[in-house]
Amino acid sequence: MTRFVIVLPLSPLTAAESFTVADWPLHVTLVEPFATDRPSEVVAAALGRVARDASAITSTAGEPAMFGRRHDVPVTLIRDGGEISALRGEALSALAAAEVETGHLRTEFRPHVTVKRHGRLERGDRVLLRQLALIDMRPPSGSHHRRVLGVWPLGAASVTRVVPPPD
Repeated sequence: MTRFVIVLPLSPLTAAESFTVADWPLHVTLVEPFATDRPSEVVAAALGRVARDASAITSTAGEPAMFGRRHDVPVTLIRDGGEISALRGEALSALAAAEVETGHLRTEFRPHVTVKRHGRLERGDRVLLRQLALIDMRPPSGSHHRRVLGVWPLGAASVTRVVPPPD
C-alpha cells in the first residue's frame, strides 16, 4: 500500500525532488495523508484533471493557531474565500471517481501552513498557490523522507512530470 498526501506548495516543487520531514517546504495540505492500493499513475491522472480545470489561488495569511492532538503544532491559518475548499472537494471527487480510497478524512478543513524552523507566514502575507503536488509519504529512502511524485500547475493542461514508483 502506498501512502500519499496532496499539497499546494508555496514555492514550486519539482517531480523526483525529495526532502526530510524536518525540511518540508512550506505548503497547504489539500488532502491529508491516505493509503491506497491504487497505482500512483491512477492518483496522478486524477490530480492532473483537477489541476487542469483549476485556477491559481490568491489568498492571505491569517491568524496563528495551534494544531495537533496536543495543540502543540504552531500554524498560520490561510484565509479561504472558498477556493481552497472547492479545490479540495474537486480533488476528493476525482479520487473517488478513480476508485482511490482516501479513508476517513477530516470533516473540518482549515487551510493552514505549519511553522517550520526554516520559514513561516506572518499575518497578512500574500499567498499565491499555483501548483498541486502529489507526495509519497513512504519513499524507499526511509520514513523520515518525502518524495515528490508529480506536480501540476493549476490551470494548465499538462503535467510537469510524474515519477514512476520505485520497483
